[in-house]
Amino acid sequence: MTGSLPKRYARALFQIARETDTPEGVADELSRAVAAFEEPRLQLLLLSPSIEKRERLGITRDVVRVLGVSEVLGNLISLLAERDRLAILPDVARWYEQLVDDALGRARVTIRSPAPLRGAEKTELVELARRLTGRGEVIASTEVDPELLGGVVLDIGGTIYDGSMKTQLERLSKEMAEGAPVTPAGES
Repeated sequence: MTGSLPKRYARALFQIARETDTPEGVADELSRAVAAFEEPRLQLLLLSPSIEKRERLGITRDVVRVLGVSEVLGNLISLLAERDRLAILPDVARWYEQLVDDALGRARVTIRSPAPLRGAEKTELVELARRLTGRGEVIASTEVDPELLGGVVLDIGGTIYDGSMKTQLERLSKEMAEGAPVTPAGES
């Protein structure tokens, strides 16, 4: 999530959405719009230099109309298309989502584990994320990554808490290669 331009567009959209709509409703619309504009065949049309800009703008407005998004979001998408900036729409959406989360006092966490988590494990990790962030609500998504071997990795807003076996083994291997003394577990 980089770039100040997407962040500026997201802030402007958020300010207007707070005055005219519910920011969460616009977030849902924005998510649908990103999915629609990321469709490969549509991207080919919108990014093709062989199609005139006026025609690309017409296609963009047609997609906005079919999506049935709010006027404020439709205006933003049209503005991005007019300025040949539709490619930043996913980044605008990520920044916007962060603004909504901050306003609502919630955090998002991605939990990566080598195998699917059981309900109690996920609940425990969500509670840990709640304590780490100080937020009242945590929205968690999970990913299975067999390469982790064991343990979990929490990604909370870009801050990584890595308790995976893979990382611990890599750290141990690096220490051994550098000749650092390795203390067996349980000894100090």
